[in-house]
Amino acid sequence: MPTLKLYTSPRACSTACHIALEESGLDYEVEIIKIREGQHKTADYLAINPWGKIPTLLIGDEVLTEAHAILSYIGEKSPNSFLPDNNTMGRTRAHEWMNFLSSTVHIAFRPLFRPHLFLKEKSLYPKLLEVGVPNLRNTLLEVDRRLADREFALGKDFSVVDPYLFVFYMWSQRDDIAPHIADMANWKAHAKRILERPATWKCLNREGVTKKNITDP
Repeated sequence: MPTLKLYTSPRACSTACHIALEESGLDYEVEIIKIREGQHKTADYLAINPWGKIPTLLIGDEVLTEAHAILSYIGEKSPNSFLPDNNTMGRTRAHEWMNFLSSTVHIAFRPLFRPHLFLKEKSLYPKLLEVGVPNLRNTLLEVDRRLADREFALGKDFSVVDPYLFVFYMWSQRDDIAPHIADMANWKAHAKRILERPATWKCLNREGVTKKNITDP
């Protein structure tokens, strides 16, 4: 088995990969790269990932990026069976979830988190939010709907999808986001289950996230 080293940033999608690795039973190293401090733009990090994005997983000499790909790799290599077998509907559903989270849910936060990527004129940000906030609200309600009557994303068993879901729930509870979001009882119950797992707090604390600051912007 090649050596594994994850580069993660507090509360970012990479936190899902961090938790999945801790749950996986695989040996790994982790390095915290703080996006808010611009550490993802340093020469040392860009030498590893020239795109300057988080997460990055070093697999021996191989560089793997994108949370969906990294989570899939962890699930495939873990002795704890955190990804259903290949050529099964369970595996297909896992990829359905991760595609939905990366391509739809993640993007729905962007008008609120990074309006400058859409508009140069700050005076137009409120107009962007008129569209962005309802879209985010409806997207998160769809996640909640899909979690109805489920302990975990794929049913009764924990998988690499679950920490990915947890990260987006954590974002939804940020002090600057929560006032715009509807009640999501199913997702709240799911997040509570993830927070009850020792690996979750071990990884959050390692990244500097505590119960007191978990909802900070």
